[in-house]
Amino acid sequence: MALVVYRYDCVCFGIVAAAFILFLWVSWREEAASRCEDDTVYESLLVARSDADGFLHATPRAHVGSNQLWTSCWKGVHPGWLVVTRFASFVTMAAFLSWDTHEWDASIFVYYTE
Repeated sequence: MALVVYRYDCVCFGIVAAAFILFLWVSWREEAASRCEDDTVYESLLVARSDADGFLHATPRAHVGSNQLWTSCWKGVHPGWLVVTRFASFVTMAAFLSWDTHEWDASIFVYYTE
């Protein structure tokens, strides 16, 4: 049994490899920029005492804060655009799911789980 690889397969492999390398580069740049310093403010709802300089040294290094989960790494993007984009994605995926359910009945979920 031989695996046949055509020219357009190599183009697809190249696109995926380029996207993966770009992902690694952007992740490396952004993760290096977002490392916590020692003078970060403690992010907690619990009451805690501060040090003499007014900061709590309780956040570990490379800590992802709750605000970093919902904001963009680009500072110029307004949070409203993120909400609009995520809501549009939700509506699109819900429309596809309802179309599949209408077209194929509930048996489509059997196909999705196999």
